[in-house]
Amino acid sequence: MIQRPKDQRFVEGVLGNVRLFADILPGDLAALARQSWVLEARRGEAICRRAERMPGLFIVGYGLVKLALRSAEQRERVWRIVSAGQCFGAPASLLGRASRYEASAVADAKLIVVPSASVFALMGREARFGRSMVHMLAEHAFDLLAEFEAVSLMRSSQRLASYLESLAEPAAGGGRPTVRLPVSKTLVAARLGMKKETLSRLLRKLAADGLIEVSRREIAILDPDALARLNGVPIQA
Repeated sequence: MIQRPKDQRFVEGVLGNVRLFADILPGDLAALARQSWVLEARRGEAICRRAERMPGLFIVGYGLVKLALRSAEQRERVWRIVSAGQCFGAPASLLGRASRYEASAVADAKLIVVPSASVFALMGREARFGRSMVHMLAEHAFDLLAEFEAVSLMRSSQRLASYLESLAEPAAGGGRPTVRLPVSKTLVAARLGMKKETLSRLLRKLAADGLIEVSRREIAILDPDALARLNGVPIQA
């Protein structure tokens, strides 16, 4: 991983497109950009290791970053895939604690690191930014509960249906909703807590049942209502 000389315009552009900073004044945004720094990571390169202190809020300018938990036996559980315009590291950095997960680049990535001290200072000056930060942390807590629910109470087929629904985008002209998997099927399977073979089998079954049509990473949802029913109410695994 390389720390690059800062491109002020790039940093301001990235921060300005993040919802968290949408309501802060241009002067505050420029000051925050001056206090931040840029990191570049090649595909597969570690950005942050478990038990390392996180210096601040990490924001992805471009590329993809994988957040994963790893057991002593080196079994990996992918928690999130973070894409451009999204951030990670807020809870650990604001609490001054070590990371509970490892972060690595899935594709070549360029990130902005906003130091914790700068975040706290802005929260003290700007009530709107403070509310935005609380809202983001509340969303993360809600997502974490949903993740726990999915792993604990949903069958594999339900987890897959819910994941596809979350990624579905309406087609132009009112056509079929489509999904483009953001990462490889191996990583998608790890994200859903299943083996790649299980994911492939479930995709084949959904296709055979007429719910979806698969072409590499492109998935057309042929029957959104049936997919929603499959997602349904979580039941005991």
